[in-house]
Amino acid sequence: MAECGLPCAAIFGTPAAAAAPALPSAITELDRLPSPVAFFEQFVLPSRPVVFRGAADASSWPPLAAFPDFSYLRTRCGHRRVCVKSLAVHDADGRPVFVSDPELKLPLVAFLEAVEACEAAGDHCPFYLGKVPLRDELPELADDLAASAHTSPTHPFSSCFGPLVPKGVFTYYGCDRNVTATHFDRSENLLVCVCGTKRLWLYPPSDTPYLYPAPTKDGSRSAAPPFRTLDEIEPGLQPTFSQVAHASPVEVRLGAGDMLYLPACWWHCVEGSKERNMILNWWFALHPQKVAQDAALRAS
Repeated sequence: MAECGLPCAAIFGTPAAAAAPALPSAITELDRLPSPVAFFEQFVLPSRPVVFRGAADASSWPPLAAFPDFSYLRTRCGHRRVCVKSLAVHDADGRPVFVSDPELKLPLVAFLEAVEACEAAGDHCPFYLGKVPLRDELPELADDLAASAHTSPTHPFSSCFGPLVPKGVFTYYGCDRNVTATHFDRSENLLVCVCGTKRLWLYPPSDTPYLYPAPTKDGSRSAAPPFRTLDEIEPGLQPTFSQVAHASPVEVRLGAGDMLYLPACWWHCVEGSKERNMILNWWFALHPQKVAQDAALRAS
């Protein structure tokens, strides 16, 4: 986490300044977008998540109405092939927990047909269009976003971060209560729910010792079962994950048009709704002022 520039205060859960709040027991929800200055000072610098209810409106931001429409997708980019996630295990609640990055390439129309079949019959959907860079795989949708960038709910806050990641905007599109296991991302994230609902458990970076990071290169994936307190973990596995009892997840639910600021290195697991659900992710580098925060505090 320190390697990506996250200030020590954010890693250890301590206030970044004397006036900064302690870690939240609930995520702040706002019905109106603040000024970029207020957003930066109150949420970005101290690494505090915030939900903006109704941040996007279909009358001013066309993707909110167009992207959930499969007829539009077939016409606009149905000829494309996309990478999807297909490796999943079903948990005790019957949800598919996708355990890898996208590893299977198939026509977009085949994915859309699988979602429609799931919605019609209530069967399991074998695919999840997760972590897909639009510019690389669905450039027509990336063009749509670029054409409406001035009305995007993310637009007012681009100055609060460093550059957008090189691959641009990503999408996660699924159904059947698709679950992404607990992990963290090294980038700052503005996440917009386009359709369906998304349920997230968020954990601050300071909960890292309790989440059993897997021995991967950056330790960004948790081995602990997602959406489970210690009491809800299978009894035979509770001794293996006993430290989960000390973690402090905070639940967030998003509907169409809602936007979440998810700070870099906050652990999270994500569950989609039974019906089709889609989010768009704008991942940014940390703002230089945020990276320099430790040095400034030491000098004060």
